[in-house]
Amino acid sequence: MLKSGRPALLTVLLLVLTAIAIAEPVSYVKFNATVTPAPAHSGEVVTVTVHAVIEDGWHLYSSHEIANGPIASELYLNVKLIPLTDTLENAAHIIQDPNFGRVGVHTKNAVFSRQYRVSRYLPSSVQIKYQLCNDKVCIPPSVVSVPIDLKVTAGPVRAEYAKPNPVPPILSASESTSSTPSEKSDSGLGLFLLAAVLAGLLSIITPCVFPLIPITLTSFIKQADGDRKKLARISGGYSLGIVLMYASLGMIVSATLGAAGINRAAANPWINLLIFALFVLFAFSFFEVIEIRLPASLGAIQNKARLTGGTPGLILLGVAFVLASFTCTAPFVGTLLVTAAQGARLRPLLGLLAFGVAFVSPFLLFTIFPQWISRIPRSGVWLARTKATLGFVELAASLKFLSNADQVWQWKILIQPVLLGLWAVIGLCTTLYLLGFLRFGVVAQTETAQERKRISITRGAFALLFAFFAIYCVRGIAGRPINPYMASFLPPAGYGGYGIEKNLLPWMTDYTKALEQARTENKKLLVDFTGYTCTNCRLNEKNVFPHSDVQREMAQFVRVQLYTDGGPDGSSNQKLQERIAGDVALPLYLVIDPQSEKVISKVEGVTTPADFIKFLQAGE
Repeated sequence: MLKSGRPALLTVLLLVLTAIAIAEPVSYVKFNATVTPAPAHSGEVVTVTVHAVIEDGWHLYSSHEIANGPIASELYLNVKLIPLTDTLENAAHIIQDPNFGRVGVHTKNAVFSRQYRVSRYLPSSVQIKYQLCNDKVCIPPSVVSVPIDLKVTAGPVRAEYAKPNPVPPILSASESTSSTPSEKSDSGLGLFLLAAVLAGLLSIITPCVFPLIPITLTSFIKQADGDRKKLARISGGYSLGIVLMYASLGMIVSATLGAAGINRAAANPWINLLIFALFVLFAFSFFEVIEIRLPASLGAIQNKARLTGGTPGLILLGVAFVLASFTCTAPFVGTLLVTAAQGARLRPLLGLLAFGVAFVSPFLLFTIFPQWISRIPRSGVWLARTKATLGFVELAASLKFLSNADQVWQWKILIQPVLLGLWAVIGLCTTLYLLGFLRFGVVAQTETAQERKRISITRGAFALLFAFFAIYCVRGIAGRPINPYMASFLPPAGYGGYGIEKNLLPWMTDYTKALEQARTENKKLLVDFTGYTCTNCRLNEKNVFPHSDVQREMAQFVRVQLYTDGGPDGSSNQKLQERIAGDVALPLYLVIDPQSEKVISKVEGVTTPADFIKFLQAGE
């Protein structure tokens, strides 16, 4: 479950970028633009659409921006026309990026669209900002002007063009099929559905749900009076109401927001703060510090269900059960919806449908084997302890959403050691609670001293698990490597000045000074042309540079690292790269003779430690 939940919320370090314009569109992609309606009347809403034809092996990034992610595609006009919509696009292909998590890309063809209300300021072109990459290199972010033919004639505003269309049909069905992979190719859907099923099963053992299962099943058996078909109908109708309730929620989210809408919401710092507050609220509810009361209208729904009778009444009872268990299931459902931001439009519907089916599995299972009902463990202290343990888990999870807001607003408070420290404290408190040293709520009121000392195998195993988690966090604070899956929940390396490798060789950042130092020391100059948004640059920096043999070889050079896609020197560094290498692809590594400034050795794109060492040795 942890693996599937990291793409909607994972981040890597990204500085604020300024777009770097190049004179001509890169030959790997060609653009043309159209305007609808043509001609338009003054005051009407026009749709500017840009079609991109992309060379095989290359891809553009989606228009849906990811916090600390690659450059998103965007349309804009350099005139006084205010856009009425965000940049829209045809369905993007979701890929797993090693540094940015799940991102949307376009291959072969892409269509971008944006709507404006026309006035006397008429543009002659539309600008598209984009970034182009392949499996080895990335072209720096570019801005290209594409000519448009926008004509305005006299006439009243036509009704069909008076207001913006929330979702203009920028692609026909046939174009969508031929230009981009369908949503059926949604990457990681299997793992996401598995996570949804596990979330549904975990929801069963929450305090709001588990005690009601035997009571409800016993009631079904009494109503059936030995009739197995009637028992199946009662249980099936009740389960159908529950599944329909969750599926309806997923359908509403899919229809109104879609994955992209959830993605934008998931990146909103205010929404992250709201989720953080809700998780803390639910956690303290599980701790029994506060009590969340269900609305009185819930009882009215149950009474109406009983009066209705038949299958509709059973479905209404199922809906009432979902509402009654909301305080325990909401964190699972909310997490699923946030995770759905990493996939295609139907993920919210499919995820909550899988969640609902898993959630009703006890009703279906015990309908087939009613004799097993007597084997269901009774509610007691163990359930209260489970409830509080889930409260600790929710408290730990809430910090991730607070961390998201921290990074967006650049507070730099929840840096890696602070977040790890808070998790370590929560893990320690959970361990002490499970071992009986920390006591509160129902457990403190009802558990005897003998029961407190009697630690079951399951309880002890979970105590050890949380103790290990706390120790692992402390090791991370001390600078030990963190597992990639756990690291995906942490702020990016370098955020707040923490997480930068201390044992790696330093790099200069000024080419002129590095060239002069290389001449003085009579060493060759190693130049690393890199980018803030370059995924493949990060791959080499994480997997190649730290290698001991690579570090030993690089120590023979004067090293300079030049960012070409942002920062104060981005533009000049890019021009330098074009002058020296005749190329703007990233990453690009050169060994230069400082006396003649000629390139001795060159390698670009993703590489391996062995190949990078060969490149360095060829330049010595």
